[in-house]
Amino acid sequence: MKGQVAISPREMRFPLATWPKMFPYETESFFDTWNKFFSAFRPFESLTTPESTLYVPVEIAETEKELLVTAEVPGFAEKDLEVRVEPNRIFISGKIYENKEEKGKKTLYTERTYNQIFRYVDLPIVVNPDNGTATLKDGVLKITLYKAQAPKLIPVSTIS
Repeated sequence: MKGQVAISPREMRFPLATWPKMFPYETESFFDTWNKFFSAFRPFESLTTPESTLYVPVEIAETEKELLVTAEVPGFAEKDLEVRVEPNRIFISGKIYENKEEKGKKTLYTERTYNQIFRYVDLPIVVNPDNGTATLKDGVLKITLYKAQAPKLIPVSTIS
């Protein structure tokens, strides 16, 4: 039919009926208590959730010949980090495992820390994955990637 637009069921928006809050404080406190009770008792949740992954904020800047990627990775040493570069993507990953134990004392309680980061960013410009440097200072990872050269045209000649 000309001039009509078909709307799929996903695009339709229905107004949601709202229930008036007759007793807002009593119901909220009841459900808060209920949620706290059940969130405390989740014996199998630790078996199914992966290790905690920290968020890595990234900044990308461009100069005439290079692409500068800056990422915040506080607490990580250079031996804990790995940077992998593809022509249009960069991967930053790292793991920290700390086990603090004091010798000469009877250990009653020990804490172990395991942190993991993983971040990949699609680069806006194609880079040369063979050339690049990465430096770490004060929890800031600075990666310098050189832009890939534009493809060169080869002149075509005829053979006589």
